[in-house]
Amino acid sequence: MPVQHAYTMKAGTKSKLLLVYATSADSTSGKTGLARNVSAGSAAYIREGESAARRVPIVEGRVGEWGSGAFAEVDSELLPGVYQFGAPDEMIAEGSARAVLLIRFPDTVIKPVEINLVGIAEVYRNGTGVGRAGRERTKGEAKHTKKIVSICRTH
Repeated sequence: MPVQHAYTMKAGTKSKLLLVYATSADSTSGKTGLARNVSAGSAAYIREGESAARRVPIVEGRVGEWGSGAFAEVDSELLPGVYQFGAPDEMIAEGSARAVLLIRFPDTVIKPVEINLVGIAEVYRNGTGVGRAGRERTKGEAKHTKKIVSICRTH
């Protein structure tokens, strides 16, 4: 089950939960039980434009609840190998266009998590011009997008 672990989100997003897929080093099937021994794992990230990586202490987590570095197994029977990780707010803060997170456990493969950080203007192009699919927006789409941008700017 190949998983890319690529995210695109608004820079400055808070309390973000990421999903990752872990396999044994010698298999492609999901590896379970990692959350029972979080002290064996390590995590670190770097943001584009910064000169050094930052460690993220891994702590025990609960599915659906955010905590910086919180690591939880989603469901070992229904989704073996799927884990939830609480991304530190500093990793997703404004000021960078990209971050890469690496989570490691012994004898385990978890692909790097790539996060593209965008601003509201980049997502909506201020309600005009070319849409995300690379085509011109219709007048209705542009009008709707302008309303969304206006609402976001007032809050």
